[in-house]
Amino acid sequence: MKVLLLLALLCLPGAVLADVIFAEGVASSAGRSITEARRDALEDALWNASAQLGITVRGRSQVGEAAVIQDDTRLDTAARISRYDIVGEWQEGDIYHVRIRVDAAQALCGDPDARMGAVHFPLLQPHQQLTSSLNGIEPGVPNEILHRLSIRTGTPPRRAEHRRLLEPLNGLPNPHAPEIRERARRLSQEMEVNYLLAGVIIDIGYENVGLIRNTYLRRSEVEIYVFAGDTGELLLQRRAAREAKGDVLYPTPVAFGSRRFYESRYGEAFDWVLDRLSQEISGLLACPPGDRAFD
Repeated sequence: MKVLLLLALLCLPGAVLADVIFAEGVASSAGRSITEARRDALEDALWNASAQLGITVRGRSQVGEAAVIQDDTRLDTAARISRYDIVGEWQEGDIYHVRIRVDAAQALCGDPDARMGAVHFPLLQPHQQLTSSLNGIEPGVPNEILHRLSIRTGTPPRRAEHRRLLEPLNGLPNPHAPEIRERARRLSQEMEVNYLLAGVIIDIGYENVGLIRNTYLRRSEVEIYVFAGDTGELLLQRRAAREAKGDVLYPTPVAFGSRRFYESRYGEAFDWVLDRLSQEISGLLACPPGDRAFD
């Protein structure tokens, strides 16, 4: 199936040097509103258009008893598309279609000198740390995002500084506040970076959802902020969340980001959150605001 997907992507109409790219996206509308289906179909179309501008294939296989027991392939797109035109949309049965037109020249932008620093992400609910059994989550979340960014962008990996954007944390910060912008600008200057990543770990709590032993629902929710290093201006604010159900607790403490963590159900859910957020940031770096002629 993956081979067919790769062949399809390589054969998509519209070469990298083409002036205009057309792409189509689809999404199911069964049991959902048209607005939701349209949004997902548009996201699919944007991914397909980005794929025509280049894809990176990353794979990971796990072998056991001389047989492949896990084979994961990840496709990363090369560009974030910030300008497009919807040229058609229609519904066929339970499938919603969106077709877009993209100016390739506007999609192929980027920042070759991107240097992103990061600070620790505090817990919005610090008491959750007492029962989480997760060691090192406050530096671990930004470090894992930075690691993913280095893979996606090919830049040298960095580690999060043992600092915070705002301390003490009393609720979610206002990233547009003048004092936050000044703090972000000053931290960026001290760290000699032109982008600063900060964020808040909103929820790592859990609750019992059934009578069966070890049946819990546990949430991973993180909000990130990316600031321009020279001005402290907020460039990106995103939140991602995922739930995991079942045996999502740890009888003994586990290091956040470790192999044992990612092999657990809760680790798989958190992995999705980190991937989603790092994809948003890599999209920003692929086409920063200064390169967007149509903003």
